[in-house]
Parts: sequence; C-alpha cells; structure tokens
Amino acid sequence: MAEERSGAFGGLEAERYQVELVPLATGSDVPSIVTLQESVNKGARQSWKIVGVAQDPMSQGVIIVWDKSGFIYG
Repeated sequence: MAEERSGAFGGLEAERYQVELVPLATGSDVPSIVTLQESVNKGARQSWKIVGVAQDPMSQGVIIVWDKSGFIYG
C-alpha cells in the first residue's frame, strides 16, 4: 500500500515537507522565544515556508511543518 502511494507521486511528495520539533523547555539557560526564533531563522535562510504549527502534547515544545519547495509568489 505504501509503495503504491509513493509510486503515484514519484516519491517526491514525502521530501517536500519537513517536520521539526522545537523543544521549549522551561528552566533552560536559553529562553524559549530565542530557541523558537533560531528555528524560524534557520528555515527562512533556506527559503522554506511554514505551513503548520502545533503544540506537542507530549512535551514542552512545538511542532513546525515546513514546505521545502520555497516561497510561491503571485
């Protein structure tokens, strides 16, 4: 079943999106906002676009979903 899905898209769709867990631990030497900003800057330098953000229910962090195809103008 998984092979059928990857074959239908030529295997490219799975590589378009990147999921990143950004830990926002309390009590750290680095404030959470700095950690989050560093992650956003890293994606921006690569011209990635944020397509989703959610709080991770299992940890003190957020999940960022990046579209690695870059920005779409127009």
